Amino acid sequence: MILTSTIERLRQKDAAAQKEIFEHYGSFLYRIAYRYVRERMLAEDLMVDSFLKIFDGIIHFRFDNLRSFEAWMKKIVVNEALMLLRRQASFHLMPESEAVDVPVDDHILDRISTEEIYRLIAELPDGYRTVFNLYAIEGYTHKEIAEQLQISEGTSKSQLNHARKLLQKKLQIANKSDANRELL
Repeated sequence: MILTSTIERLRQKDAAAQKEIFEHYGSFLYRIAYRYVRERMLAEDLMVDSFLKIFDGIIHFRFDNLRSFEAWMKKIVVNEALMLLRRQASFHLMPESEAVDVPVDDHILDRISTEEIYRLIAELPDGYRTVFNLYAIEGYTHKEIAEQLQISEGTSKSQLNHARKLLQKKLQIANKSDANRELL
């Protein structure tokens, strides 16, 4: 368990505190990085780069509680992932004019595991996955996403709608294949 005293030691560049934070939060931050880049080695590099920023930036960070510290670390990983995606120009966004509302059948989610859902999200095209992660998982608004990705709010909405539509199709296919396996 991480205590505020550990974070205070981290501010002093204490190697033991750095190790403790890395061991405690490494897999959590890796999973966030992986949601954006979908490559194991790249996600590991992002995680390490993020920890370096965390260790360097902790002296300037003021936190109220452990939750705010965790949110700050998570934000660093997301920002690092977005910078990498922008540098690589590895996601393509659909034009704003294609934005449509897509109804989502929430009952499909009741019949599929969390791991399967994350796997299906990881299969989304980069642009869709990035906006979906920022909106549905990280809780960013379309305005914040537009600012982060340097796109319009309409494009953010379009990407989210396309991601939902494609994800729903993938969920329906996964649900049908699960039902077929049960029949055999």
